Amino acid sequence: MQAETNPERRTGLTVGAWVAVVLGVLVLAAGIAAIWADTSKRSDNGYFSAHAHRYQTDTRAIATENITVGSYVPTWLAGKVRLDVSGGKQLFVGIAPKATVDNYLAGVRHTDATKLDLDPFKVTYVDHAGTVDPGRPAREAFWAATVSGTNGPLEWKLRSGNWSIVVMNADGSPDVAATIGVGVKVPALLWAGIGLSLFGGALLLAAGLMFAARSRSSGRGQARASTASDSSTIGSPM
Repeated sequence: MQAETNPERRTGLTVGAWVAVVLGVLVLAAGIAAIWADTSKRSDNGYFSAHAHRYQTDTRAIATENITVGSYVPTWLAGKVRLDVSGGKQLFVGIAPKATVDNYLAGVRHTDATKLDLDPFKVTYVDHAGTVDPGRPAREAFWAATVSGTNGPLEWKLRSGNWSIVVMNADGSPDVAATIGVGVKVPALLWAGIGLSLFGGALLLAAGLMFAARSRSSGRGQARASTASDSSTIGSPM
């Protein structure tokens, strides 16, 4: 009975070992990449930053389409977002819930920035007609984070929900133009990379142990087969 189950056990060890090898390599690579990014790709302020790009419209505001936070990336891992804003006029940049932004800009001539891609940079503008003068946006109390002026950073700690970024002139006038760079701070990236590297290494170690166990099992099976063959030879008539 033992001789019948050994081949199945060896097959199981082989399959399990190769699965552990593949997973171990992938997880280890992800961990090394995270550590490398944390130690070499962050700027001096601790953010991973994309190149700044210019956004411009002849309307009174530029608003992003829906930005969902918390669906795919945990907020504790993503950390903070930083917008480096500059322009020739006094600007206002604010972040608020998407539904609130839609209500605020209803009736205001504004532009939605859709299909935004930072690398390579590409944005599609969709204009909306309106006649309402929004006034000075900084007077509104619903903003989760804001910055005003011709040059300055906006930092916002990510929170779950549906959000929109709005760029306006500080007085709410038409003809908005701003250069904006986006950065993300990931405080847990280094520890996540270390954890993934350790887990990947453990998977590879487990794979090595499984290969070794399979080799020992195969060796014992061959030894038993050889012993059985010798016994049969001795007991057979001449």
